[in-house]
Parts: sequence; C-alpha cells; structure tokens
Amino acid sequence: MMKLLFPLVLLFTVPSCELYEDIDVVNMGQVKLDQLDGNNVTLNMDVELDNPNFYSIKVKPSFLDFYIEGELVGKAHLLEKLKIKRKSVGVYNVKVELLGEKGIVAKALKYSLRKELKIRLVGKVKTSVFLITKKLKVDETKTIDATKLRPKMPFSN
Repeated sequence: MMKLLFPLVLLFTVPSCELYEDIDVVNMGQVKLDQLDGNNVTLNMDVELDNPNFYSIKVKPSFLDFYIEGELVGKAHLLEKLKIKRKSVGVYNVKVELLGEKGIVAKALKYSLRKELKIRLVGKVKTSVFLITKKLKVDETKTIDATKLRPKMPFSN
C-alpha cells in the first residue's frame, strides 16, 4: 500500500515546489572541446552538483541562453538526459552543444586570453521526478577559470 501511496503524495506535493530545493552548481571541472563546426561547439564537461532533495531529479535536454561577460554568445543545448542522485553532491559528465550567434569566433578570440570569465545561463530546464515533469527557471552566473577552456598544446607543459 505504501508503494502506491508515496508516488500519489509526491504527485500532489512536488509540483507545488514546497518540497523542492534548488540544485546548486558547486563547481565546474574539466572542460573538453569535442567538436568545432562553424559557429557551433560541442563540449564535454564535468559539473559538480548538489541535490539536497530526498529524490533524484532527471534533467531533460533543454536550451538556455548562454552569456559570457554579459554578452549573449548563443544557446547552450544539453544533449543528453542527466539524472542527479538524491541527497548528494556529485560530479556529472555533461555534453553540451553551444549554438553560437553570428560573430562567435570574434567573441571567443576577445575572451580567449582572460584568466577568468563570468558565464551566465538563462532560460527554462525541463525536469522530471517519477512521472511528474516541470519546467524550472534557471538564471545561474558563475566565474570560471578560463584557462580550462584553452586547448592543450602538444609542446606545452
């Protein structure tokens, strides 16, 4: 009976957001450039996330506006579903495609030599808990180590 009752209780409580706590982006780890195709870039990155909720959350492929130093550079597209474990802080490998605006190459060159970059993601992300789906607003700003974004040269240390 409890196995049936628990999902029904969640069905009515989770959408109200009273039991939902925000997932925090704790840290951005290694970022690897997988593919560069015109104005589009595919990245493979490690992101440390903190899920304080007592349930796992699935994040479905979504699009977010992507800003560098306050300047819109394109859309970030999560390519695969991501399952964030309940009550945990963990590092997740995330595949993201950046769909760049016109002039993205010039903007990338402009920011390429900086030590730190302020990045911002804005939009809505589609999530699900059990069979319940919900769109959550995202407006996340982080300062990252820009040296992690630079490709490693074969002759460098």
